[in-house]
Amino acid sequence: MKIIYHITFLAVFVLTMSACKKEALLDGSKSIERSNALEKELKTQLQNSKDGWIIYLKTLDVNVKTSAPFVLKFDTVASKVTTKSIYGNEDRVSYFNISAATGAPLLTFSTGSILSDIYEFGTMDITDYFFKVLSVSKDVIEIQTYRKGTGSASEGGVVYKMIRNENVAWVKDWQQETAKLITQRQFFDVDLKLELTYASGEVFAPGTIAFFNQPAGNIAFFKASYPTVINNKQLDPIEFDYSVYFPVAFLGYNSIFWEVTTRFTPAEYFSSGPAAYQRLFKTNYFLIRKINGRSIDIFALDKEGKEVITGKISII
Repeated sequence: MKIIYHITFLAVFVLTMSACKKEALLDGSKSIERSNALEKELKTQLQNSKDGWIIYLKTLDVNVKTSAPFVLKFDTVASKVTTKSIYGNEDRVSYFNISAATGAPLLTFSTGSILSDIYEFGTMDITDYFFKVLSVSKDVIEIQTYRKGTGSASEGGVVYKMIRNENVAWVKDWQQETAKLITQRQFFDVDLKLELTYASGEVFAPGTIAFFNQPAGNIAFFKASYPTVINNKQLDPIEFDYSVYFPVAFLGYNSIFWEVTTRFTPAEYFSSGPAAYQRLFKTNYFLIRKINGRSIDIFALDKEGKEVITGKISII
């Protein structure tokens, strides 16, 4: 009986293991099928949005309540992507790749793209320029940075939503101004009043600010050595004074923004100064809605694309 029992048990065990292997294979096949279907749908939706997709990136500073928008237009035939952001108006053309992976496709942006620059510079919460595609629909594509940080970091970083750029009110507001602030000399070397209104109800007491051009030597340094400016020729570095602070800021595509980095000194220009602005203003940028004769209408957005800061910069 013992022999029969052992043989019977062994037979059942073998059958069970075979069934498990078969189930695993079936599950793997289903996973690959899901990934392939998601990849196909991703390519379709990326190409079908003629005005591109919007992704919102946040700084690492917890004081900042806004996220900076990036409008990405994809050409799935040529594998090219153009980007409109505070860094420039579609003057950057780079490449992307969609590759199959078990479970989820990978959307990868090339080295030299704006997203890879931001990742390498470390000024925002993006921790990779490889993204796992989690879900795809007509209006929203959900992606996740492949790693949480450096090459040795674990998988699974920040989850972002790419929103179809279709009839988005703030985009139209942002794109309506054709004049570049750097050419509007009435706003430089004079006292300006900054007024901000927060959707949260926080109160900002109007303050006096000033814009100044950078000296020629500083501009040469930025063009040769500063990562943001090297790869984004539309940027104009300026000095942005407020109270006791006078950090470096940048005039980008219809925007004014500042970055916190410890790569350069002095700190009041590059790190402690910009960090103070992020703490005081609750944002790292202002989008320009309109440049008037004596004032500039500005605003900023949260990670959902909602306008959470509105304001005005006026000549006193």
